[in-house]
Amino acid sequence: MKKSIFSLNILLLVALSFTACKKDEKTFEEKVIGDWHSVNVKLNGSDVTDYFMLDIQLQQDQSFDATLKIVTLPNSQPGVTTPKGKWTANDTGKKLDLTYDDSQDTETYEVLELTDTGMTVKTKQNNDLIEITFERL
Repeated sequence: MKKSIFSLNILLLVALSFTACKKDEKTFEEKVIGDWHSVNVKLNGSDVTDYFMLDIQLQQDQSFDATLKIVTLPNSQPGVTTPKGKWTANDTGKKLDLTYDDSQDTETYEVLELTDTGMTVKTKQNNDLIEITFERL
């Protein structure tokens, strides 16, 4: 009897000494790294998805490559541009700053929503408000 109580106590002690390890939560920066493809683009609240397409690769070394395709619009030239540069993430403000290599201009994107498979951002360019919804590739 003493042996079974002793064994039960040892078993209980061993069971209680193991704790479940929860995976560390990814940081905002870690969550945005990846390849993104625009699926919805709004310009000042109007859907312009048929006219603009943006693919962007946010790399772990904080460099980025993008491809912007523009279809003919009254105030823009059609074509494809491929900007490159560096990006930084602001965890507390949930913002991305993209600094372009060619001009050294910085554009700030406020991240409105971020999941494992999608991201919605908004930015202001001149007097235009642009909102882009991306899917992760």
